This record gives sequence, C-alpha cells and structure tokens, in this order.
Amino acid sequence: MQQGVSRQRGGMLLGFVIGLVVGLAIAVAVALYISNAPLPFVTKVRPPSTGSALPADGKLPDPNKGLHVAPPAAPPAAGAPPAAPAAPAAKAEPSPATPEAAAAKQETPDGSRFLLQAGAFKSAEDADGMRAQLAMLGLDARIFPIEQGGQTLYRVRLGPYGQLDDVNRVRKLLADNSIEAQIVRLR
Repeated sequence: MQQGVSRQRGGMLLGFVIGLVVGLAIAVAVALYISNAPLPFVTKVRPPSTGSALPADGKLPDPNKGLHVAPPAAPPAAGAPPAAPAAPAAKAEPSPATPEAAAAKQETPDGSRFLLQAGAFKSAEDADGMRAQLAMLGLDARIFPIEQGGQTLYRVRLGPYGQLDDVNRVRKLLADNSIEAQIVRLR
C-alpha cells in the first residue's frame, strides 16, 4: 500500500500576509471606535455662555459690596519709641499682648452678631462644594442665594456668632485650611 504524499499549498509567506492584513483591519476598526467615543471629562465641563453678563461699563459687580469690614488699626512699629502720655494715668490698666488679643476678648457692646462669609459663587454646585469642604472641617455652613445685577449669587456663610473670639477662632481654622473668609456684622 502506497499512500500519496499531500503537498502543502501557499506556504508560510501567504499565511504571514493574510495575518498582517487581518491585524491591520482590526487595528483600524479599534482606532475608529476610540476616535468617535466621547471624552469622559470634557463633556462634564460647561461651555461658557455666549451672552455677556457684564454691565455696560465692563466691570464685574462686587458680590460683597457693603460687607467689607475695616481692618483693625495697625500696631505701632516695634522700633518706634512709645509716645509719652500727656498726663499721668491715675491707674494703669494691664494691656493685652497684641491688638488681636484685645479684640478677641472683648464682648460686643451693642449686642452685634457676626457671620463669616466663606465665598460667593455663580453656581449652586460650587457653593455646595464649599459647604461640603466646610462640613469636612466640622463647621455648619448655609447657602444664601441673592439676586445682584441680574445674576444669582450663592453666598456660603457660617454663624451667627455672638463674640469676636468665636469669629476669630473659626476664621483662623479656615485660614489654616486655605479658605479666605470675610467677617459680616449683623445689625
């Protein structure tokens, strides 16, 4: 019995070329699929509005207008000699070490209360983010929407506080966490 030897057709070169063409077709299909897919982080960003929200003079409205508190008077320079009193004092009062300490210990004579404003935002989402950041510090903040210049601003406020030492303590905590806060006096 004799069996016929079967002969292979095409060889190795033909198999290599067919594999290369199939691989290239798969690579092109994957590239087209990826290039047409939406980008995950770009779609979350809102495009800026095309309408101008600026007033006619081109200046942005100040959201904290009327809320600015005058800074305390600067202490005299360390190298400057103290001014001599015009008349001797009958009784010398012990003075606190710094003006900030004096302000912190004093009660408000007129019964004023204070708020701390941690920011004013154009979007409620940004204001809620600041509120969450303050909650992580253990502080209870509230968001107050206001209408100013045809725009809604969202103020993030803490308080009210009855004593300046409470205000200064919270303000220092905020400053230690890189949050700038403004003091607002309630009347």
